[in-house]
Amino acid sequence: MLTGPEALAAYAASREATPLPEASTSTARPRTPIFTRPAPPSLKRARSSTSSSLPTIPVEVLAGAHPNTSYFQHLFVKVALETGLGEFNPTPEALIFCQMFRHLHDDYRKAIDGLTEDVSALSEELEALRSSPQPAPDTSAPALPTTKAPESTSRPAPQQFPPLPPATPAVPAPSWATVARKGRKKASAPPKPGPPPATAPTSAKTPAPRKGPTMRERRFTIKRDGSPLLPTAIELRDSINKALSATLVQTVSFEGGNVTLTTMDSVKATSLNSKVSAFLHLIPGTTTVHLDSPATQLLVHGIPTSHSLATIATELTTFNTGLALTQQPRWLTSDVSRASKAASTVVISITGPKAPLFIGKRLAAFSSTYRTERRLRFNSFTQCSNCHSFGHHSTKCSNPATCRWCTIRHPTGEHSCPTATCRVRGRPCSHSTVRCVNCGGPHDAHSPACPHRPARPVSDESEEVEETMSD
Repeated sequence: MLTGPEALAAYAASREATPLPEASTSTARPRTPIFTRPAPPSLKRARSSTSSSLPTIPVEVLAGAHPNTSYFQHLFVKVALETGLGEFNPTPEALIFCQMFRHLHDDYRKAIDGLTEDVSALSEELEALRSSPQPAPDTSAPALPTTKAPESTSRPAPQQFPPLPPATPAVPAPSWATVARKGRKKASAPPKPGPPPATAPTSAKTPAPRKGPTMRERRFTIKRDGSPLLPTAIELRDSINKALSATLVQTVSFEGGNVTLTTMDSVKATSLNSKVSAFLHLIPGTTTVHLDSPATQLLVHGIPTSHSLATIATELTTFNTGLALTQQPRWLTSDVSRASKAASTVVISITGPKAPLFIGKRLAAFSSTYRTERRLRFNSFTQCSNCHSFGHHSTKCSNPATCRWCTIRHPTGEHSCPTATCRVRGRPCSHSTVRCVNCGGPHDAHSPACPHRPARPVSDESEEVEETMSD
């Protein structure tokens, strides 16, 4: 086992006897050695004040080394001696590993030298720009145009010129250092334009006349129980205005036992609604009072039949925020059909901006929630747009879709011409023959001449049928 100087001498002999890899011989690119014998040179880079941070190799390690020995081979020996390695025998793989570090270090030095040259060139260009004179901004004011007065025998009056506007201070040009830092020259910012000339104040526009309330906003409906009403429309109008101590009601009309009040042109019915207690005693048999606002009718399914309609209304309006009823709820079915049922469907009329939000939503009441849906109106004359039969609504149709024009089992919108060259879709063309799905006649299913269409009575319209659900 070799130790101390003997180990150092044996390593120097092995370095001289070990041939260098071909990658570092004549085919390799020329490199400037970092260190030369007998002492390492300074690691100062050209035109730079920074030094290399690589460890310094002692002179005793460099002594006797081969001229082509790399810095990392010297560092290998230095670390081995510092760690107290008594015996070491560098293998060719270790030498190749040291040569790899040498190549990496040379590439790093080459990149640093290129960046240093770029920084030096930019510094020289910046110094040249700073030393060159800067162009002075043009602050001279434009000369005023002069007008020559026509010659005359009398002495002309001196011409009066308007006062000059204050000169706008010129914006200073950017310094050359700023131009060099951005890498390109930029044109100096033009001076900001002066304020626009003052214009003579124009006369204020006449405001548009304010529109009054609509007829729907002026109507106020009072529902009654059908009992006889003794006063006439004129007498009831005068009595209500006297009770209100103001002329607020313009007309009174009786429709189907109910009373409709119409306010004055500039008065909304909402103001009358807040004073209803002052005149409601003049209209006997009153059940509900509501405004003439658009309402949506919903079906609330599964409501217990043991509760009264007044209790149901209180529960719905109390435990559903934003729900406003226009009138008292009513049962969808008759009293006889509900007699043996524990729950049934209630019809409610709601209004307000949040009314569409309650369609299809479950409403809370009696510590539970109940399913809702929009109330559908149809009768025996209602024609379905899906199967084109009569007596039911298209949203509740369970029949297959049928074409209105050709009776084939497909939606009407998918109707197409049997001719390959015709591109008409969704409607009949000159190449197709129209047939009714109800009677088979030469007309479409919605034709008024269809003999299968139900005939309307001449006297009174048929009673409207409401959408009912299984309770």
